Amino acid sequence: MTTPPVLATSLAELERQLARQMELLAYPAAPWVASKGADILDCAIIGSGMYGLATAAALRREQVTRIGIFDAAPVGREGPWVTFGRMAMLRTPKDLTGPDGGLPAASFRAWWEAQHGAEGWEAMYRVPRTAWMDYLNWLRRVMDLPVRNHHRLVAMEPVEGGTLLALRFETPDGPLLCHARSVVMATGSGGSGGHVIPPEIAGALPEGRVLHANDMLDPAGFAGERVGVLGAGATAFDVAITALQAGAATATICIRRPEVPRDNPRRWMESAGFLAHYVDLPDAVKWAYAMRLRRIGQPPPQPTFDTAIALPGFRIATGMPWDSVRWTGSEIVVEGNGRRQVFDRLVIATGFLSDMSLCPEYAALVPEIAVWGDRFTPPADAAEPRMLRQPYLDRLGGFQEKVAGAAPWVTRVFSITGAASLSLGPVAASVSGMKYALPRLVEGVKRRLFLDQQDSDWAHFLHGDHAELAPFDLPETVAA
Repeated sequence: MTTPPVLATSLAELERQLARQMELLAYPAAPWVASKGADILDCAIIGSGMYGLATAAALRREQVTRIGIFDAAPVGREGPWVTFGRMAMLRTPKDLTGPDGGLPAASFRAWWEAQHGAEGWEAMYRVPRTAWMDYLNWLRRVMDLPVRNHHRLVAMEPVEGGTLLALRFETPDGPLLCHARSVVMATGSGGSGGHVIPPEIAGALPEGRVLHANDMLDPAGFAGERVGVLGAGATAFDVAITALQAGAATATICIRRPEVPRDNPRRWMESAGFLAHYVDLPDAVKWAYAMRLRRIGQPPPQPTFDTAIALPGFRIATGMPWDSVRWTGSEIVVEGNGRRQVFDRLVIATGFLSDMSLCPEYAALVPEIAVWGDRFTPPADAAEPRMLRQPYLDRLGGFQEKVAGAAPWVTRVFSITGAASLSLGPVAASVSGMKYALPRLVEGVKRRLFLDQQDSDWAHFLHGDHAELAPFDLPETVAA
């Protein structure tokens, strides 16, 4: 009979269990990546959120040890969890895995139970947002990951005939130049274009009268105001809840669609089939899934919706596009679809852009990479220009050349940002898909490094010292 594992009753005990599990699963531990120089990284990881940390930890377990992790944010402020994220809890089920890399003691559940017990786990509905940040901070510490904060990537260019990438960073101490053989872009949902306030809205209003949901907002500024929120997803509801809890008089979510989205087949797609093998679907099928998801939208989680509609002052205006926005001198008038709304402040909650041309760090890459429009022609009734501009990644998350042989260096760069969703799956860049997307990403980096050194590996195979037996002299009775 199998003995169940002992539940850690403290983080110190859990960390001992984690060290033991890593020791038990260490094979193969032989160094294998040939150094290209003391100052050259085998992999530079841009972003130290959940994917950046998990990628670094997984690469180390595969004996890719010359790595660097770079993040523009201060320590403890990486990602959305304690910055622009406003949801009370994660939107995904609590029992998902991914950052742990398959190590039970590195899972969120083990970390939570070590502090709150099994009863605390059972009592939790979903993971508290700030607890997720605390968990990632713990992983960073216990895995001793080499994160360099306050490092913003501003340029990436090929050097040495495309066998290396020159990475230029802005830091508090001035510009920094690093060289790496491969790069993983793990900058999250907003890492491939960011977000903007539509210029026709920003230009119509005084400064500060329109905000973006993905910026840092001071909730106190909403007190007593009539707040209009453009968007239909979870972020829009989170903003409305935040505004009302801060004392806003009203918060009205304006939705272009005629009704609030109700269906969310993304949850249905979170199975071992879709998460593991969406990447293997034909392009036409991937496109069809993406178009369907785009057309139906995505509702907020049920707890978020329930919290919002229970708050006094919460309103929903469906069929309400913002066709016209103007400032009267004392208030904002929004008109659309023959209707009119009046607000004191607006918030744009329509998500992130996927347009790499807006990111300076991709300036050298963008002209050379294949995008979906280069590889796939959608049906006439399913054309979507923004989707056609998404990068056409390989199944390991690597960029591909627009023209074969013109820029092979781009295959050294891998993406697990929002722009990867069409190629890798709608939840590829979220924690939901990490269990399957992370190993492929790591394999992509390893594959690149391994193929780089195939000639030297062959030479060592032929001429290296591979003796398994110690030197010996045969006894006379044995020698022929």
